[in-house]
Amino acid sequence: MGIFFKQHLHKLIPALFLLLSSLLLSGMTPKDSAFSDSCELMILWKDSISRDEALHRLSSLCPELIVTDHLADFSICQSPSAKQLAGQLLVLNSDEAIRIAEPNHSTTLCGTMDTLSYFDAQWALHNTGGYTYYINQLPIHRSSVADIDINLPEAYELLEALPATRTVTVAIIDTGVDISHPALKDHIRINEKEIPGNGIDDDNNGYIDDVYGWDFYNKDNTVCHYDLSDPEFHGADPDDNDTHGTHCAGIIASSEGVFGVAAGVDIRILPLKIHGGKKNSGSIADAIRAIKYAQAAGADICNMSWGTTVYSEALEAVMRESDMLFVVAAGNSGNNNNSSPQYPASYLLDNMISVANITQSGTLAFDSNYGLSTVDIAAPGQDIYSTTVGGEYHYLSGTSMAAPVVSGVSALLYACGESVYPQNVKEILLQTLKPMESLIGYVRYPGIPDAAQMLRAFDSLASDSIPPTLRIETQYPESMLLLLLEPEDLGGSGIRTLRYAPGVLDTAYFCNGTAGQSISDCRLSLSKAGTYTFYLSDYAGNEAVCVYNVQDDTIPPALSASYTENPDGTFTVTVTATDSESGLKRLRYSEGTHPEHYFLAAGEDLLPESHYSFLATADTTYTIYAADYRGNKTTHTITVSKTPAERLYLNTSERTLQTGEQFRLVPLVLPFHATDTISYTVSDETLLSAAADGRLTALAPGTVSVSVTTSVGLTKMCVIHITVPETPEEATAPPETPEAYSD
Repeated sequence: MGIFFKQHLHKLIPALFLLLSSLLLSGMTPKDSAFSDSCELMILWKDSISRDEALHRLSSLCPELIVTDHLADFSICQSPSAKQLAGQLLVLNSDEAIRIAEPNHSTTLCGTMDTLSYFDAQWALHNTGGYTYYINQLPIHRSSVADIDINLPEAYELLEALPATRTVTVAIIDTGVDISHPALKDHIRINEKEIPGNGIDDDNNGYIDDVYGWDFYNKDNTVCHYDLSDPEFHGADPDDNDTHGTHCAGIIASSEGVFGVAAGVDIRILPLKIHGGKKNSGSIADAIRAIKYAQAAGADICNMSWGTTVYSEALEAVMRESDMLFVVAAGNSGNNNNSSPQYPASYLLDNMISVANITQSGTLAFDSNYGLSTVDIAAPGQDIYSTTVGGEYHYLSGTSMAAPVVSGVSALLYACGESVYPQNVKEILLQTLKPMESLIGYVRYPGIPDAAQMLRAFDSLASDSIPPTLRIETQYPESMLLLLLEPEDLGGSGIRTLRYAPGVLDTAYFCNGTAGQSISDCRLSLSKAGTYTFYLSDYAGNEAVCVYNVQDDTIPPALSASYTENPDGTFTVTVTATDSESGLKRLRYSEGTHPEHYFLAAGEDLLPESHYSFLATADTTYTIYAADYRGNKTTHTITVSKTPAERLYLNTSERTLQTGEQFRLVPLVLPFHATDTISYTVSDETLLSAAADGRLTALAPGTVSVSVTTSVGLTKMCVIHITVPETPEEATAPPETPEAYSD
């Protein structure tokens, strides 16, 4: 048995504590919740916005909504009537600025309490086949099945040889935690950036004097509520009982009276209270805010011993995008979560472990939820002795107690490595379970944590200390400024979140990925150019920022025009317009000379089906206008005039072709800007055909002449001799070669 464990084993003898009959968590059902008929709804915005901006946007969408709380990308609103919720949610979820809008629902704690009972032995840690059960300090020996435990003494023997030097922070999202409890006070996480009691939000995280955590239920920093009516003993306030969260914290970190699973390492508890009142009611909205708080605070593990039967997309999204390992209770309804899901336990997340409750006899507790595809493992959760409010100890039962056992075991592994990540810790824990045949068919991995076996697999603990990288490409599809983002994580833990904000910023601005505007699908459409900072982090907590200057398309389209004379004396003006960035949006022309702004409401459109050409008359000036999708404009002026040809040349005056062979007869007209049209006349069309562009095709053997004539009467002639090839191969047309022009 390890030295540390030996030194603290004597502290497992419990102290006498008072009856806490007011807390009867076993009777809690969703109908007890204050939120069952709530008119509250939650909004997860696509971007982090200010409260004023949220109010402005909602005033045009659902002006009847009252924003009761807002932080970054999350708002909580109150509707005047539950009957309006369906219509309001339909409107909100159709808005482009809103990621998720859904009703707020209650959550229920997953623990039960027995009264007038005490323990001095923690069978979950080391089970020899029996344990002591106390009734009014009277010890009674009870039988159990030996080795139904997590092998903690053996684990601590291994821990002495491992580098368990890292501080591990576990967020307890639950009721409050008694931070003054002698067994816990040295294990409470302290926010060093906050000055106690000065009434100022020193660290600018949105919470004033949050030195030890936050109470989201009461919206203040009182993370534990005491019964002040008895000056001799400050137990839990019966109107706001914080025993449940304190009990969970003790299972993980207690170092007096009882031995917390992770008490032998540098463990810190972050109390985040979301359940309160006489019925310990809670809400999904407060849970989301607590998760965001824990994420920003840098917590490693998040223990959530509560649940709800209502699916929340927002809760699932916030959990998935966190780098914490979530350990959640499966629930105490005795239900199959496959068919009657409880959340968050039924989410399928790589960074979450859902836990059922196994008894000291090695069987699934009668009231524990289960699920072959929705519950991962089981852990000891029956008659678990731990800390309670007022410096006392008590025992509770339920999946609420099983979850912190797993959190504590996971913390041992976290303590042994830097830059570890939840998926890898989860994988090691699952691969080293103590097999339990009684769990086959009830959970996905039929077993309970084996702390010793897990630490023996220390070499499998992966470390990712490489910050992710980002490649950015700017594109201009039509009117958009589109950024294509290619994040890459060479360390192996995977990209967790990708966010951005305007300006030059550092990683601290993004508060561990909870601030800034989120990016989905690695595509970002911007309305304007400028300097932006992109933040990315992986599941090992590595962060990186990339400052990128988004340059707009400032280059106008390239524009040119030419014209040719038609046989009827008109002219065809052909326009060439190109834009390699945002693309050509509009192409127009008008007779006369005009500035760019003239074409905003005037001019004739040139369309692709017209081959960007139009008919013109001689001795007339035309202005051609082009604009791209980013608003760059340009004009080109062309004057159409008739210019007679003065000289005519051909690229050859004589040529021999084989039947089937082609050759292009190319005229050269001077001056180059002559507007004459060219025609081709063949003396015998049975021997040779001529296309309008001068391409000749030999049809039959013989000699034929081709006359090339301009519209002003200049003529040149070319003689073509046509022969029959001696072999079929010779009939293949050789590549066309240019020839010098002949007079």
